[in-house]
Amino acid sequence: MQSALERTGTAIYVMDNNSNYVDREEIIGFDALYDSMMKSKKGVTWKGSVAHYVLNSMEETYKLSEELEKGTYKARSTTQFKITSPKPRDIISTCFRDRVYQRSLNDNALYPIMTKQLIRDNWACQKGKGTDDARDRMKIFLQRMYRKYGTDFYGLQCDIHGYYPNMRHDLTKELFRDKLDDWLYEQTATVLDGQYAGDVGYNPGSQMIQIAGITFLSEYDHMMREQTEAEDYGRYMDDSTLFHPSKEYLENLKLINEKYLASRGMEYNSKKTKVFSIKEGFTFLGFKYRLTDTGKVIMTVSSEKVKERRRKLRKLVRKAKRGEITKAKVDDCYQAWRSHASKGNSFHLIRRMDKFYKSLWNDQETEVTDNEN
Repeated sequence: MQSALERTGTAIYVMDNNSNYVDREEIIGFDALYDSMMKSKKGVTWKGSVAHYVLNSMEETYKLSEELEKGTYKARSTTQFKITSPKPRDIISTCFRDRVYQRSLNDNALYPIMTKQLIRDNWACQKGKGTDDARDRMKIFLQRMYRKYGTDFYGLQCDIHGYYPNMRHDLTKELFRDKLDDWLYEQTATVLDGQYAGDVGYNPGSQMIQIAGITFLSEYDHMMREQTEAEDYGRYMDDSTLFHPSKEYLENLKLINEKYLASRGMEYNSKKTKVFSIKEGFTFLGFKYRLTDTGKVIMTVSSEKVKERRRKLRKLVRKAKRGEITKAKVDDCYQAWRSHASKGNSFHLIRRMDKFYKSLWNDQETEVTDNEN
């Protein structure tokens, strides 16, 4: 069905290609923008520009709504800066006013429309999903495969090199063009073109880019689920895993997929993409998965992540002792890791790490081994 605009009374509705109506008032109306402002201000009201907008929220929101309705709205210049952790990355920062509008656009239109096409086991950046859901589903996958094949099966784990930096702009906008009405697409393309120059590459910090990121390989997901013999396929952004009883089949599938990804401007990370026997185990979202001969799924924190956390804790404790940060902040950081580790079979590791963390404050650092969990 062709997308169309329909006027009912005084409300204008935008019809997407799946015949679902989106009231434009729910995107650029005062109530929608005010609600977006309330969400966007959380944790950033200490900034002067945000505080000014919030203190004058009624007037600022009304002005923004009027500009959007009349077509006179113009986004302001963005600010670019670099971060180094967890890895070097360029960040684009938008002013609070533009962030309010973009959040309303994303929450009230783009997210609900674009996520309809996604498979169940596309796990990233969606309500009700995320890392916990992905790990739970991976356990279910392994248990189902065990009931069919015991431990005599294989996995294909694929990791894409430079996922966001290699996303082609034309293909990304085509994703939105296929699903959105003319007006919605125009708003979306204007934001993308205004914030990202060139033909290739996006920054993953933007909510709109996160939506693009989870949908960019949706066609690939459907091919894996519906057009191959592979069983129990799932993807978390650029990291996907599937299983099959034949190693040869997965090796051939890997080559076929490589050609498809090349057509989308993507390529495998050769160090992380492999066909493996389930008896070897594999790493997924920070945990090492092993399947025992009795069908029990064991999840342990990878030794690299444990070493990385220990190094970070040492640095943070030193900073706290110098008075650069508070002990409470370091405690929060450690508790966050502890909560993460508790998702797996990490009882003994957590006890050792508790002892290690306590020793850092007492200047009596203890040794923590990584081969037990």
